[in-house]
Amino acid sequence: MKNIKNNILYFLMVLPAGFVLVNKFPYLLIASVFISIIIGFVFYIKKPFIVYGQNEILFLLIIVFTYFILSYFISGQNFKNLFNFHFLRNDGNFFFCYILFFPFALSALNHKTLANYYFKLIFFIFSLFSFIGLIDFAFKNWKLFTQTDPETGLMYTALNFAHNATGSAYALACVFILVFFLNAKKFLFRFLYLFILFLNIVALFLTKSRASYIGFIVAALIIIFLNFKSLKKTIITLISLIVVLTPVIIFTGTYKRILQIFDFSSATIVIRSFIWQKCLLLFSLSPLFGIGFGRFNDIFNIDKAIFNINRLKGVNGLFSLYVGQNFVFDSSNAHNSYLHFLAETGIIGFLLITFFWIFCLIKITNAYFKNNEEFDRKVFLSSIGTIISLLVMSFFENFLSATTVMILASIIIPISLSLTQVEKYLLSIDRQKLNNRNF
Repeated sequence: MKNIKNNILYFLMVLPAGFVLVNKFPYLLIASVFISIIIGFVFYIKKPFIVYGQNEILFLLIIVFTYFILSYFISGQNFKNLFNFHFLRNDGNFFFCYILFFPFALSALNHKTLANYYFKLIFFIFSLFSFIGLIDFAFKNWKLFTQTDPETGLMYTALNFAHNATGSAYALACVFILVFFLNAKKFLFRFLYLFILFLNIVALFLTKSRASYIGFIVAALIIIFLNFKSLKKTIITLISLIVVLTPVIIFTGTYKRILQIFDFSSATIVIRSFIWQKCLLLFSLSPLFGIGFGRFNDIFNIDKAIFNINRLKGVNGLFSLYVGQNFVFDSSNAHNSYLHFLAETGIIGFLLITFFWIFCLIKITNAYFKNNEEFDRKVFLSSIGTIISLLVMSFFENFLSATTVMILASIIIPISLSLTQVEKYLLSIDRQKLNNRNF
């Protein structure tokens, strides 16, 4: 009875991963995140300890949170807006995105069970949505899971507003399925994973999200190489995937979108270039601390504001904040996480967040090479692919603060980090037993 109860709680904890494709109904994701936090709090009361080794990760995250909040207030923003729904959903969604790192770092949890539910939920939800989306895309009648853009054309968005949000989530889902496909021992499971991998990659293509294409491809290359530890097998696997997917790329017209990646004269590239230049200008005016967390849209929406040095208060070229009392809450961003953090939080904020992710990547990669347990290695490899994909995609969108993809990352990464410590503890116990025997 106790196991059944815990299993239900574990399923509810990972439930936010099941709502990342339904952002048109945001309260479903919000409610599921709060449920996950509440359940985590219950487990914390049961065993008030953080998994050893997670303390340093959470400490780093708390430092980031603290710095961003200080940056928010110092730049003249008020306490009320900090809890404004529209602020937390848009300009300040960083706080909501990363909050799940905390409940998934608890010692009382069975992290293998959590990971198992997490992957099963994602494989089912994403495959189901992919199947419905492909039918919608083929018949072009429902317009339930698809949207039409003047430049991009018909694209698959699931129940999200933005195709990039859907694409980034699918990039991670495809990474997970690829890991399980590569490690499947039985023919039936290998065939099943191959089928759902094909289904989800097709859906990824149809999102028409070029950043997501690049993120998945780079992560897939690294995953395949780490899995086989052989350049020859990596090349063979990649060629096989390309051969299988080429007809899909051609028949769906996705090749046009892929070719646009190399078209530097396209409208999106020109617009991004314009925004990036403005970010660099803002950074040059306030390189140390930035213009203030959450201030990008405030200053960006005032005509020529960023060229007017008088709008920034402080010492130009060192420390200048935007303290205007106009507050604009929307999903606009720098379309590059690194430039966005540099503009808003300066070199300090940029270094804090990049160090946080690199530190996570190093810890999980080390655990992957030292661990021989099959399921744990799948979790570690999936997490490595998650971080690589996330860091790559963030060059083209502000995905390090994007709710959809970050919810997925904020669940699997702390689970993986917890498993690294559990396995380390078990190995130390085995060594101790062996030493006692030898003695």
